[in-house]
Amino acid sequence: MLNKKIDRSQIYLDVAKLHIDSIKTGFLPSLGVKFLALMYQCIDEENFSTLILKYKDYKLVGFVAGTLGTSGLFRAILHHPIDLIQALIPLIFNVKIIKKMINILRHMSGSERNRYPKAELLTICVQQDYRRQGIAIDLYQKLSLYFQSSSISEFIIIVGQSLEANSFYINQGADLVGELQVHQGVNSNIFIQKI
Repeated sequence: MLNKKIDRSQIYLDVAKLHIDSIKTGFLPSLGVKFLALMYQCIDEENFSTLILKYKDYKLVGFVAGTLGTSGLFRAILHHPIDLIQALIPLIFNVKIIKKMINILRHMSGSERNRYPKAELLTICVQQDYRRQGIAIDLYQKLSLYFQSSSISEFIIIVGQSLEANSFYINQGADLVGELQVHQGVNSNIFIQKI
């Protein structure tokens, strides 16, 4: 999907850095740039997910990632064992992070998550200086088209209750259908976007 002339590994690093800059309070940024770059590489390479990028003047200004189902994403990451070990080795002795990783894996395979569509908007980020210019709306619509082309009629969005993104999803027509706690003490809203 990406231009082959561009260094793909640099693209994934840029996406990871934008994720960390945009969502400072989330759990995934605590896993570091290397892990996020690997995750976005797998999202881009697999046929069950997509990574849609937005550039202005050769600068990455936004992206959206989505998947038809998260279980395949974890398997895809495991197909890169050396990169995964290198990304996670600094975190091995961090008990809090290990517990949160286990919570995420439990959540993804748990009965609560299985009540909702498998298709999911994983992340949407726009550089601070480029917000409120329609970039997020454009990315959101392109992700919706990706899901439509895969015969998906709705997708889930899980977002922390304290984040401004909640109003964005409501403005896009997503319905707030519930809430859950992936990590203890951190509530997230569950939205369903019908296409």
